[in-house]
Amino acid sequence: MEKLKYSKINKFITLLLIFMLNNSMIYGQIKEADSSINNYKDSRLAIVTENGINIRQCPDTYAKILGKVNQLDVIVVTGKYNDWYRINYKNQNAWIYSKYVEGFNLHLLPEIIPVTSEDLFRRQIVDYAKKFIGTPYKYGGTSLNTGVDCSGFTQAVMKHFDISLNRSSKDQTKNGTPVSKEELNPSDLVFFDTSGTNSGKVSHVGLYIGNNRFIHATISKGVKIDNLSQPYYNRSYVMGASVINKE
Repeated sequence: MEKLKYSKINKFITLLLIFMLNNSMIYGQIKEADSSINNYKDSRLAIVTENGINIRQCPDTYAKILGKVNQLDVIVVTGKYNDWYRINYKNQNAWIYSKYVEGFNLHLLPEIIPVTSEDLFRRQIVDYAKKFIGTPYKYGGTSLNTGVDCSGFTQAVMKHFDISLNRSSKDQTKNGTPVSKEELNPSDLVFFDTSGTNSGKVSHVGLYIGNNRFIHATISKGVKIDNLSQPYYNRSYVMGASVINKE
């Protein structure tokens, strides 16, 4: 009973201190530049109300756990999304379920459109593919370290993430769901007709990495990054496809 009473007193004191600090930051009682005060206005100090609460990479109970926090731990809340709060955790954005957080004026925080688990997964694929820039071209090759051809490169990259692709670029068009050029997302496959006439017969494939760029295995320079807007690739572009399964 005494332990419970002591815990409630600690919680009250912590909340009171948080209220005073938030008030100070929000209304500029700390004499700092206006730009700094505006940054403070988009965040709130709060406390955790239970022990062993998961901090997750995304606002999803299935998202990767980055760590745990305990009762009376003070956190910096920077936004909200449905029943989740976005927080600053070890200098990165993370999420905690709002049920386990208390603070003042948390409802005033901006609504955040979060990065999803799929977004993170797609970015992981792109980051992995970039590790092999410079790998030499080898016809029929499937080794990311010693040599690959275009479809061998995409097949080997996706295999690392347990995504199975057919061997040839033409057959890899059958593995995914068609995506318009305007709606391409990182890690989507992009297909080309390199015959010179672009009759739509696929003969080359690459991996879209965002900002109109893609990574692929070229005969002349091996694995490299190019832009879809380059005249050659703009003329020879056939289609895009997503091989990332959506739940």
